[in-house]
Amino acid sequence: MVLLISLILVTLLVCFGKDWIRRHQGVSYLICTGVALIVIGICLSGLSQSLSGWALMAANVFLQGGLAGAMFVFVMFAGAVPTKSGFRKAVLPVRGPLSIMACILTFAHNIGYGRYYVMMFTRLSDMAPLTLAAACCSLVMDLILIPLFITSFLCVRRKMKPASWKRLQRLAYVFYALMYTHVLLLNTHNARNGVWTAILNITLYSCMYIGYATMRIGKAFADRRKEGAMPVVQMIGTLVLALVLSLIFMPGHVQDTHNGAAASVSAEELEALRAEELAGVYADGSYKGAALGYNGRLKVKVTIEDGRITALKVSSHVEDEPYITDASEGVFAQILETGSSYVDAVSSATTTSDALMEAVRDGLRMAAEKAAQ
Repeated sequence: MVLLISLILVTLLVCFGKDWIRRHQGVSYLICTGVALIVIGICLSGLSQSLSGWALMAANVFLQGGLAGAMFVFVMFAGAVPTKSGFRKAVLPVRGPLSIMACILTFAHNIGYGRYYVMMFTRLSDMAPLTLAAACCSLVMDLILIPLFITSFLCVRRKMKPASWKRLQRLAYVFYALMYTHVLLLNTHNARNGVWTAILNITLYSCMYIGYATMRIGKAFADRRKEGAMPVVQMIGTLVLALVLSLIFMPGHVQDTHNGAAASVSAEELEALRAEELAGVYADGSYKGAALGYNGRLKVKVTIEDGRITALKVSSHVEDEPYITDASEGVFAQILETGSSYVDAVSSATTTSDALMEAVRDGLRMAAEKAAQ
């Protein structure tokens, strides 16, 4: 949804603001820099935790880099569509400024979330493999983006030899590939567990990036007077897209390894699990439980008094905000009220909610073992 909103905003910007951007490029960059500073401030201050619903979605257009990604999409396709197309004629005059603005917003997103990457790399053993790979992608993307950003300014470009500038700009293809890979890594786990926003993200990005690759390769063939290869290129692109989507959504999707109760248990089985847990004997004290969340391992402190749970606290995690806060507040309140760790997940943070429940169960197992001694 964030990507769709961002694409609409960039479409409106190109349709109604391209002439202004072209005449006032410096002001456009200053405005983007101002927005970038606000994004960094919101991320570092934790203000995003107080947002929810449509307000959070609107903020995520900037916080999650959706607007920057949409700008890059326009920059990409301006070089891949037919030379005489209306889209190319509309975007080409502001392609350079759009790429610079997208870079500024991307840097803001990465700086804002940089503290999470730092936390992740200090606890590599606690990180989920997909999250570690996504973080590595981000670091490499930043290294590639810096020279592309600098050489996109006309004052720098004019001082370079055209052939050297063109060779350097080919790094953009690597950047686009890493961006697509980054999106896949961040969304695959939730998509394979039926989260519709993750499925939508992967579908949209796959259609755009694989479609771009086939168009760009096809244009290269056409430029070399090999028009006959175009249908073959497009067919290969379609097959690759079908393969990617089938691998992601193949039958028998991955079950959360951190979820103690299978997602498909019946209401009767769930009630039996709750009853068994409530009937358990637990030694008083504080216990640490752990489970695998969306980004990696999280730990919870479980306090037992008079054989019942009286306090819960997240002691360490590598999850993103506001998901960890939303999940812990919603899940912990239910557990303290019912006395059972088998409660409803917070809809906006299902994976993290499930991990918190399993971490509490892990702590309860330790309490039960101590009581049995």
